[in-house]
Amino acid sequence: MIREVDLVSYLPEFLREYIELKKILDVQQPEVQLLEDLTEKLKDNQFILFADTQGIEKFEQMLKIQALDDDTLENRRFRIMSRWNNKIPYTVQILRNKLETLCGKDGYSLKVIHGEYRIIVRVNLINKKNFSMVKEMLEEVIPANMEIDLSLLYNQHETLAKFTHKELAKYTHRQIREEVLSYVNENE
Repeated sequence: MIREVDLVSYLPEFLREYIELKKILDVQQPEVQLLEDLTEKLKDNQFILFADTQGIEKFEQMLKIQALDDDTLENRRFRIMSRWNNKIPYTVQILRNKLETLCGKDGYSLKVIHGEYRIIVRVNLINKKNFSMVKEMLEEVIPANMEIDLSLLYNQHETLAKFTHKELAKYTHRQIREEVLSYVNENE
């Protein structure tokens, strides 16, 4: 958050009444405010979560990440976070924490089948755009001897049960399966 700088407030009380000093400080005010704004921006760009477009570009250069044409700032930030926090998880809990960071608390499901050396990850439809980033993260951190079964967590019967056949007829089979459907009760 950029704070407003008031140079007059830095003067001792007895000097604030002099018009000459106020005029001098009023002239200097825009330059000092610009310096404060740039300093704040520089400070924010050190952190992925607070970085603006310029800061995100620097992180992408450091991590050799190529931004896509249709990426929003949040998508780019998400991709950087997934690469930045990339360390090999030696426990399921660390893997859960990484997935929670990327997809949200209820944005995924994880099942590890130790006897088969297999990991099953399902990403909620809401996080569909981040699917490829989750895939990239899993390929980098999961041991090579384990199979990764990753897919979207499609709409289930319980989600679709509240819709009538007439309401579902508006959608294609693919949309019913793979899109987030919003329920609007027409009788209300």
